[in-house]
Amino acid sequence: MATITMKVPENQKCHGGLCPAACFAAMAMLLLSSYSYGQAQGLLGPGLPGQGLPGQNQPGQGQNVSPDPAAGGWRVIPRLNLRETYSDNVRLGGQSGGDLVTQINPGISVSGVGRRFNLIANYTMNNLIYAENSNFTRMRHQFNVGATTELVENLFFVDGRATMTQQNASLFGPQGLDNVNVTGNRADVKTYTISPYLRHRFQDFASAQLRYTYGIVESSANALRNSQRNAFQAGLNSGDAFRIFSWGLNYDHQIIEFARTGRTVELERSIANARYMVTSRFGLTATGGYERNSFISVRGSPTSPTWTVGFSWIPDERTNIVASAGQRFFGDTYSVLANHRTRLTVWNASYNENITTFNQQAGMGSGFGGIGGIGGIGGIGDPSGGIGGIGGIGGIGGIGGSDPGFSGTSSFLDPTNFFTNRLFLQKRFQASIGLNGVSNTLLFRVFNMTRRAFSPEADDADLLGVNAALLNHTRQSGVNVLWSHRISALTRANLNLGFTRFAFLNTNREDDFKIGRVSLTRQFQDRPSVNGMIEFRHVERDSNQSGANYRENAVTASLNMSF
Repeated sequence: MATITMKVPENQKCHGGLCPAACFAAMAMLLLSSYSYGQAQGLLGPGLPGQGLPGQNQPGQGQNVSPDPAAGGWRVIPRLNLRETYSDNVRLGGQSGGDLVTQINPGISVSGVGRRFNLIANYTMNNLIYAENSNFTRMRHQFNVGATTELVENLFFVDGRATMTQQNASLFGPQGLDNVNVTGNRADVKTYTISPYLRHRFQDFASAQLRYTYGIVESSANALRNSQRNAFQAGLNSGDAFRIFSWGLNYDHQIIEFARTGRTVELERSIANARYMVTSRFGLTATGGYERNSFISVRGSPTSPTWTVGFSWIPDERTNIVASAGQRFFGDTYSVLANHRTRLTVWNASYNENITTFNQQAGMGSGFGGIGGIGGIGGIGDPSGGIGGIGGIGGIGGIGGSDPGFSGTSSFLDPTNFFTNRLFLQKRFQASIGLNGVSNTLLFRVFNMTRRAFSPEADDADLLGVNAALLNHTRQSGVNVLWSHRISALTRANLNLGFTRFAFLNTNREDDFKIGRVSLTRQFQDRPSVNGMIEFRHVERDSNQSGANYRENAVTASLNMSF
């Protein structure tokens, strides 16, 4: 079984500390400048993040806290989460070892909304106290900060984002659902991103955008290379005057530098796109351009022309389907995005392919739900207007919630963005069906994600040693069912069942994970908000690799308060 040596996260010195500090300082100064402008002009008032700020990706669209559109201004919400967990196998080892774990998790959420800025910040201090193994007692930090500010009206904007969370590092080790399990396979991941950009609309003719993004990804794992990313993006896309035939020209150039190795990766794409509306609801799409990538590839030249053809179809107001097929330097490529909703159901399916890295995926943020590739240019799926728009910084979500132990960030219920220093071709399919009734909610999810390495095993020699070859080609697939039943206006019963398989396709190794969770939640009062939960869970791993199996049963009681 492969192991990854990590520094103690709480004692780790900050690598490149000046850069994160500079990012935070720049964000603070920009926000304060726009806030002062809003105060002077009387602009600080009601508004939603998507209304007053024309940035493409609004960092304020978080899962944890949403600004009150009726309140505007600033909101500060302190919170406290208390949890008691008994696990009969806290280390997720072959031999059970039980422990009682107390968590005291204070946190705070801050949101600011104005006509020319928005901010959402979440922070949680995850304190874990172990009754039997006091040497395991530790503190973990989780934060998620995102902001957008408009420095020059309708022209100059700045996005900023900073995150810190914990995740499972390797597919080989035990897969903890949260920070309670002490597995030696969890590590801190920190990301910092700042992105100034110019945006101008030439009336109804076209809109142009010029963006620079600087990002840092750091981890507490010794052998995972921290990285810095410089990205330059430019785009010119048709406006409302081109309703039948729309077009776009987009350019993306990313330079990723890995610490302590002198290794640099460059990813560059120039794309022209077009869409012809055959009817008001059906359009044909095409893209063409050139990729010039610079990295050591074990699968042929990473440079070639690229093209796709496809369609966008909106058969009715409840359904949207976008699909394409084409060629890139790695071969055939496909993309599908489909959404459908009825009064009681929501259906979603997507498939995408991209050359990417761990650092890029971590820098995209949002847990692992919002996966992107090398900039997302040349898109085909914007039925509302111009196509191929350039993506900015992803939205907030997933960490810093009121119940960090339950979040299961980067657990095997979703594909794991496992630690690797290599570039890989990622192909991901996911689909979900949600049914929402008067008393019952049912969610069914499936996913399948493969990764095939495009850079040499030597890049992971320090991280995995001889086991680096196992990551040449991997597949993570799974199914998850969540059922929630409303017992009363204040009480719900929940059932969560999941199955995931890790397959190492260069060998015959397969690891099967099964999970069952049953919980009861109750809202005790609204102001201040107080709710509680009691949960039982069973987790097991069955592997054809000797010594990799384990079982865990755990009971958790929690109390959440926000003020």
